[in-house]
Amino acid sequence: MFVSRPIVSRLFQQSVRRYHNEHFKPPSMDELPIPRGSWQAQHDANQRKYNAALLFGIAFATGTLIVAKTSGLIYLNYSPPKSLD
Repeated sequence: MFVSRPIVSRLFQQSVRRYHNEHFKPPSMDELPIPRGSWQAQHDANQRKYNAALLFGIAFATGTLIVAKTSGLIYLNYSPPKSLD
């Protein structure tokens, strides 16, 4: 019974995953890209893109609500109904 214990423990020890080999070199700050250009110009370009997407989303949601309300698909419950039927 005790003879099988070292064999089983070796099997489990060798099944440990190794995600990198012995030649692995940890990354350093020298490998990072060097920033180029004006950060303000890039920020402004990103903000224009994000604001355009926001305005499109608001316009699309508003248009969808207007079409759904005028077609009678939804009732928004902002006032009591005219009749109970």
